[in-house]
Amino acid sequence: MEKSNSFILKIENQRWLTDEDTDVCSHGEIYLNINGTILTQTGIEEEWGISESALALLRTLDRDYTCDPEKEEGLILHGCGLILMMGCPISIHWSVKHKNDKVILSDFVKVTTTNPQTGSVHYPGLVATVSRNEYQNQILSFAQQAKRWFDSSKEKRITDNFDKEMYMDFWSEYNRLIRKALL
Repeated sequence: MEKSNSFILKIENQRWLTDEDTDVCSHGEIYLNINGTILTQTGIEEEWGISESALALLRTLDRDYTCDPEKEEGLILHGCGLILMMGCPISIHWSVKHKNDKVILSDFVKVTTTNPQTGSVHYPGLVATVSRNEYQNQILSFAQQAKRWFDSSKEKRITDNFDKEMYMDFWSEYNRLIRKALL
């Protein structure tokens, strides 16, 4: 099956903000293109929380997501909320609607500052319809690439019990969603 160009999502680069031993979230640049409209890419001085975004996207593989920048964290996250995936409004949002064997992506909003009222870029009329299989393949490829970064890194030294539990819960859900998608 030939891949369309209506939804292209990929990790451009991935790194640690601090050091490999203690950083629990990876960051970097993402390429997101919807029907030829590039929402983010390398070279525009935007950095995103890669691992956090991957988990947010994995959650949309079998359930709808409604774009609501005022109440929701988004699907591409800045990463300033750390592993808890909360607290930072800088993000890219869109609605995900599953309809039979298609996935409809719409309502794109990019929040570029900590004030969504003044820092939001709306993309009215930007809609992409992709096959469920293509959507899943794009998200899984993104999530598996993000996970390989962690798999090839040193074991994390997390001294705080709450942080350690959050880290373990994060990866438990992440791995469960990947396994479920691969069935």
